[in-house]
Amino acid sequence: MNVIPFRQRQEAPDTLAFTIGARVDLRVGALAGGVVRPRGPVEQAYNFSSLARLLRAARMAWAERGAHTALTLAVAPEIQSALEADMLSEAAIEAGCTRRALAFELNERELVAAGPGLAERLRASGWNVALASDPSCPIPFGARARSLYTELVIDAPEAPDPFLAADANDASPLGRRLIAAKAAGLTITARSVATAAQARRLAIAGFDRGGGPFAEAGLR
Repeated sequence: MNVIPFRQRQEAPDTLAFTIGARVDLRVGALAGGVVRPRGPVEQAYNFSSLARLLRAARMAWAERGAHTALTLAVAPEIQSALEADMLSEAAIEAGCTRRALAFELNERELVAAGPGLAERLRASGWNVALASDPSCPIPFGARARSLYTELVIDAPEAPDPFLAADANDASPLGRRLIAAKAAGLTITARSVATAAQARRLAIAGFDRGGGPFAEAGLR
């Protein structure tokens, strides 16, 4: 995925290094949001003071780019189970983030291993939570799960089946999950989209947004 690196000079590079990748509306190509990924040692990025400074710097960098859409913090899977919802929430508030302008993206495999507590507490605090879907879709996507997440982020197929999620008889894990997500009104995002042709097919299948080369190319 093509991303733009940002650094804030007055802080230690390893502490505040991050990238912001664009996500666009697959139907009209307009900027729909950005995803922030901290760089460097996760132990340095995910303590309260470093995370607050990083999120503040990301907000400023995103605005300097002329973007005013919401950001999503993609939480590093390797540290997700050790994080506290209160720390994430307080760091975001300290950075000046509002609940409408920031979401937390959590890894599905890590939620399976540690339980849904982090997602539940973030949602109880009013934050939007995106689920970074695992290819095997291990979380049963029933009513309880659908109430926790506001967005589903998926590694989309390069050549989507034109009949993917076309009807309730789709037996594939991805098809069933897309049907459930659409029924719940979740935003469905393809993590990386390479071409306009792929974007069109994904939009037909019910995807709302996409990142990667297609998104970045559309903003140049």
